[in-house]
Amino acid sequence: MSKSTAKKASTSPELSPWRRVTVDCHSALAETLGALLMDEGALGLETQDDETRSVPGRATVLTGRSAILATFPRESGLEARVDARLARTCSFIPKAKDVVVDWSDLWAEDWNAVFMAHWKPFRLGRRVWIVPSWERANFRAERVGPGAEPLVLHLDPGMAFGTGQHETTQLCTEGLESYLDDGHRLDRLLDVGTGTGILALVALRLGARFCKGTDIDPVAVRSALENARDNGVVNAFVADGSAPDHDGASYDGVVANILAGTLIQLRQQVVGAVAPGGRLWLSGILAEQAVAVIEAYVGMGMKHLATVRKGEWVRIDMERPRGR
Repeated sequence: MSKSTAKKASTSPELSPWRRVTVDCHSALAETLGALLMDEGALGLETQDDETRSVPGRATVLTGRSAILATFPRESGLEARVDARLARTCSFIPKAKDVVVDWSDLWAEDWNAVFMAHWKPFRLGRRVWIVPSWERANFRAERVGPGAEPLVLHLDPGMAFGTGQHETTQLCTEGLESYLDDGHRLDRLLDVGTGTGILALVALRLGARFCKGTDIDPVAVRSALENARDNGVVNAFVADGSAPDHDGASYDGVVANILAGTLIQLRQQVVGAVAPGGRLWLSGILAEQAVAVIEAYVGMGMKHLATVRKGEWVRIDMERPRGR
C-alpha cells in the first residue's frame, strides 16, 4: 500500500473542519475498505467506479479500479490511525498491494453543498424511510405496495456508523421488518454495535417494546441516545458501552451488525444475551466469511435458520433452542 498526502493551499490561518481521504483500490476491495472507513468514524462515503464513471452512449475503458472518498471531522491523530488500520487490513489481502491513500482538506462551502445534494431521503426495507433534517419540511413518505403505513425515521449522518445506506444495515432492517410484520413480538431487543442506533430505532417503530444498544465508541452511544430523543422513542431505549451479556439480562431478539472477526470473538457474550427461543440476526459479514461465523455460533448451541445475501454481504439468521 502506498500513501500520499495533499493539503489545500490557503492564505487563511484557519484549518478546514474536515479531512477527506481518497482510497484508490481494486474494485473487489471497495466494500470492505468502505466499511472499514465507516467503522473509523467517516461521516459519509462516495465510491467512484467503472459503473458510476460510465456515460450513456460513450465507450468506457474498464479499469477495474474504485476510488472511495470518505470525509472525517478533523481530529488529532486521525490520519495516522486510519492509515494504520488500512495498512493492517491491506497486508492480509493480495489484491491490496497497490492501494493508494491520499488525504486533503475539505472546506465548509464545499462540504455543505456536496453533502446535502447527495444525502436525500431513501427507503430502508419495505416501509421505513430515512429522512435528514433539511428534508423534513417537504418530505412525504410513499407507500410501497400493500401493507401497513410507511414509517419515517429522522436521522442525520454523523460520526457514528449507520445511516442505512450500507448493505448490512439494509439486510438487518429487512430481517427485523419481516419478523415483526409477520406477527412475532419483540419485547426486548439488544443491538450490539449500535452506532447511530438505527436498527434499534427501526425495531421500535416497527413494534418492539424496548431496545438496548451497546457500543464501545462513546460517540456512538451519545449519537444513538440523541437519535432516540429526536424520534420520540427515548423512553423505550437505553445505550451504553457495556458487553452484550454484562448484566445477565436476556433478550428475545439480538441484532449484531459488526465485522465477522469481532462477531466470532464475541460469540459467547452474544449468545449469552439471547433468551431460549430468541432470534439472532448477524451481519457485517462478507459472503466468504459466512461459513466461519455460522460454525462459530452453531458451536455455541445456536440453530442456523437462513443466510440472506445482498451484494458481497450476508445476514445470518439464527435461533437459540429452548432449554439451552
